[in-house]
Amino acid sequence: MLDVEKLKEAAHKLHMSEEEFIAEKKRLAAKILHLDDKETPRNGIIYILLAFFFGAIGLHNFYAGYWGRGLSQLCLSLIAPWFLYIPLLFVSIWVLLELLFVNKDSHGKAMKGNRRIINLLRIATIVILTLAFYNTSMVIDDPNFQEVMINV
Repeated sequence: MLDVEKLKEAAHKLHMSEEEFIAEKKRLAAKILHLDDKETPRNGIIYILLAFFFGAIGLHNFYAGYWGRGLSQLCLSLIAPWFLYIPLLFVSIWVLLELLFVNKDSHGKAMKGNRRIINLLRIATIVILTLAFYNTSMVIDDPNFQEVMINV
């Protein structure tokens, strides 16, 4: 017998009022839809730090409950050496976009944490990556580097 049928039967036997019946029905619906989960939302600061340091293996997605994404990133990173590390480039871009734009865990709950710190970490990531690309371009433009690469 379904829970709703049991509820109707109990309401009839116990002479439950209409308001009590509706409240109990809502409670059962929330239980069925898992709306009464006591699970706390994930911390956005931890999510960003995991994405920055361990993003290539998808650790941040495992933390947020996105198991499919995490496994995909892990597998792409593991096969990258056999494909000239090209999959790692795609994973890096994917992780950067998640780091910048994901604000909810896999259950749709907004991640907790101080929004100012989260935004500061996102801005710091962009600054660090910009400086890294700038320094890389400076090394490549260096005549000594070009000479060494020609002799190799």
